[in-house]
Amino acid sequence: MPRRRRFAPKGTRPVFRPPLDNRGHRSLQRAHRLMEIGDFVNAGDIFERVAGSAHDKGLIWQAPRLYLQAGRAYTLAGSTRQGIDLLQHGLQIFASNQHWMQFQQAGSRAVNELQQFGHIDLAKELEAWLQAKLPTAFETTQTPDESTGQKRLPLTCPACGGPLRANEIEWQDAHTGECPYCGNGIRVE
Repeated sequence: MPRRRRFAPKGTRPVFRPPLDNRGHRSLQRAHRLMEIGDFVNAGDIFERVAGSAHDKGLIWQAPRLYLQAGRAYTLAGSTRQGIDLLQHGLQIFASNQHWMQFQQAGSRAVNELQQFGHIDLAKELEAWLQAKLPTAFETTQTPDESTGQKRLPLTCPACGGPLRANEIEWQDAHTGECPYCGNGIRVE
């Protein structure tokens, strides 16, 4: 598979991360469509499989987000224990690679969603787990680069259909980011 050209600020080397292969990409598209129509069990199964494959291939940027989506899907399906386990697995990958900002943001989002779904005890359990994992030297007041808030992203990735948030995207330059699920380049609108 030919490598896609990545853009980086002048004077720095571009980052090359292989995107998901075609089969993984199609599976990811299907999983996002299943989430949209409320088929959370099948979506969770696909997300978990694609996450495992991405993790095995060393795609440490995509794998945790895919595990988080699998956990979210299973939680929405009512399989909360399986959902929490997958959420923690995805978050643990961030922690193992010392991606503390992503760890904190994704963990906070998961806790908030659990509370919204009415799983208050599970939200407290996950919050305690997050606090135990987060290094004491990490400042919880850190925020993503303010300039990313000015950029207009599409709501979903045009390639895989995954939801996009400016603070979850790794920016290659001022106008190009990378989908956290499939790795494809996203241009701001």
